[in-house]
Amino acid sequence: MYDEYLDVTNINQLPMKRPPHFLLPIMLGILAGLVLVEIMIRTIIAVPLLEKLPLSKVRPAPDIGWTMVPNDIHYTYEVLVKLNSLGFRGPEIEEKKTNEYRILAVGDSHVYGQGLDYDELATTKLQQSLNKQHVGCFFNVINMGVRAYSINNELAMLKKNGLQLLPEHVILFFYLDDFLESDIQRWYSRFADTDWYIFDLLSKPTQKALWYWKLRQIARQSALMMWLHDLISYISNNKNIEFKLLNGINDDDIQLRISFVKQNLDNLKRLSEINGFSLTLVLRPAACQLINEYPKNLYQNTLEQYATEKNIDILDLRPFLQNSYEEKKRLPIIPFDGHYNAEGHSLIASALSKHLNDLPSHCE
Repeated sequence: MYDEYLDVTNINQLPMKRPPHFLLPIMLGILAGLVLVEIMIRTIIAVPLLEKLPLSKVRPAPDIGWTMVPNDIHYTYEVLVKLNSLGFRGPEIEEKKTNEYRILAVGDSHVYGQGLDYDELATTKLQQSLNKQHVGCFFNVINMGVRAYSINNELAMLKKNGLQLLPEHVILFFYLDDFLESDIQRWYSRFADTDWYIFDLLSKPTQKALWYWKLRQIARQSALMMWLHDLISYISNNKNIEFKLLNGINDDDIQLRISFVKQNLDNLKRLSEINGFSLTLVLRPAACQLINEYPKNLYQNTLEQYATEKNIDILDLRPFLQNSYEEKKRLPIIPFDGHYNAEGHSLIASALSKHLNDLPSHCE
């Protein structure tokens, strides 16, 4: 009795199922809505920055984890960077002058200057400001920032590459993620068999690695996608180290992180005493700290108390950056990135210049 359904001659006579007539307008409406939201986010917030090739090269280092490759030429977003022969941003470091007061600025990508030209960096502006205010003394601020470094990478790098530069002063720029210890040996072992690799790819620039990178860039060029990414990260961050520190959740994990930082600061303080350079610890606030108050904050409170106990000079940048935000109602942050923009670096340089003017100079 099913023969009529098995007869192929009847197939063409069966009614064809078509999508409901309302699906196309709905799909077009959704697409138009997404385009509208994309335009709104680009207008209200910003357009995401583009990233360009080539990317930064690094090489494995057994005592530090990794270092940037000397004389490397790469882009940070759309800004071209050329490193000096020591593998840092800035001009070649010449033989020390008799009237030179040499300052080393040590830190992570915020010091390196993600997305910024060399002339826009806080270290460059600080050098210019100090030299305008002091006659007969040449202040040389050397940028030794390396992306993704934590405080133990920075201390190891200072011992290996910084002390030979004979600094009078070392400025350690500190951030919330410095409470996270970098596993130096694991990083070195992972790449010990290669002479260099691309930091953003964690590999050589193979065709497959670059294909995945280009695929990510397509998503990163959408303001909507970047906004959703930041929103999801904000909602799901209630268990991370930064959230705990800012909200005063002093559990066993946080106590371990604080002990790690104190140990490295002790070693840095001892290094300064042995080698005869002054030391300044600079606390850089998270962007959320410029908008909201955190009365139980363990970040600045803990380090300021510890610096007082150990007689370490300290500068909290939060008040300076907060005042700017309250006046201008805009964050001095690169959109969808988190690093300070050129305005933020200028504010940091201004605060540091004023702070260092209050310290005794051995140069004049």
